[in-house]
Amino acid sequence: MLRIAGCCLLVLLASGLDIAYSESKCEPVFEYFPYCLDFLTGYYNKPSKRCCDHIYKLNRLAKRGLGAQLICWCIEYMVRGTEPRIRADRISELPTKCQTHLSFPISEWKDCNTIE
Repeated sequence: MLRIAGCCLLVLLASGLDIAYSESKCEPVFEYFPYCLDFLTGYYNKPSKRCCDHIYKLNRLAKRGLGAQLICWCIEYMVRGTEPRIRADRISELPTKCQTHLSFPISEWKDCNTIE
């Protein structure tokens, strides 16, 4: 029994280290993405200049840094289960309103493992 408990504790500790490691990699996303939440949740009708500037930075990180898959995971980790929820119509409006494109998906429930 002690052996099983020790094994389970080791797995939990390893999982916690993996999550902490991933969270530290998400720091740029945690810094940049919140500026867009007021627009994406419907509080404002247009994204702020800072939101658009940060989407540009996240696009660069998706292509030459963190990668789109990790950015996807970080966004999901940050917004899943929060209220108010991100609106799909606002996600589709964001690139146009910021005059850019998205090099990463924004979603609460996307399978980020399918992103290359």
